[in-house]
Amino acid sequence: MTGHRQSQQVDEPAADEREKVAAQCRDCGAIYSAWVFADETVQPIGRKDGCRCGTSEFEALSR
Repeated sequence: MTGHRQSQQVDEPAADEREKVAAQCRDCGAIYSAWVFADETVQPIGRKDGCRCGTSEFEALSR
């Protein structure tokens, strides 16, 4: 039996298409480590559903 490796596709952009920043929730002010993507979208790292308060709008603080 021969082993074949299958490559997994990842839904995240390549590392050179994003920048790691500190970001603040626009609603409650919580601070997260986040990615800023080429289209200026800010997404907290590890929180694909957004902030713990329920909002999904963030502002990059450390650019």
